[in-house]
Amino acid sequence: MSEKPENNDFELFENINKKYFLELEQNVPHIQQTLFDLQNEYYKLWKNYMTSQLSLQKEFFKKSEFNYPFPDVSKDIIRNMSDETIKFRSILHKLTIANIEQTKNYAKTLNDNSETFFDLNKKIMENWISIFKNEQDY
Repeated sequence: MSEKPENNDFELFENINKKYFLELEQNVPHIQQTLFDLQNEYYKLWKNYMTSQLSLQKEFFKKSEFNYPFPDVSKDIIRNMSDETIKFRSILHKLTIANIEQTKNYAKTLNDNSETFFDLNKKIMENWISIFKNEQDY
């Protein structure tokens, strides 16, 4: 039986794979920093906007003499709504962080066991190949 020449086409795919991940390794940290900076700017924008609007409203009520006090019941409702909103947001942040950590741990587990998965898949592949080669020999 004559031997087939080795197929070197996978060199192409290996080179593409290297280029693909090299590009990611170079650009992802910059993208992450840019997104963090954008998020920070929007946070500052939101905070400045809310602070300035509150200041304008306060000044308007003072100058227009529509400066009527809120009833205590209304103040309590507003205070409670604010407290509950902050509690909700805090719980949401904790859930988000827990989900991110869980996903990170899942990826780490897969990475830590990738060699085992490779070896297992290789054994399965070799087993299937041996079955098909034996059938071809008949």
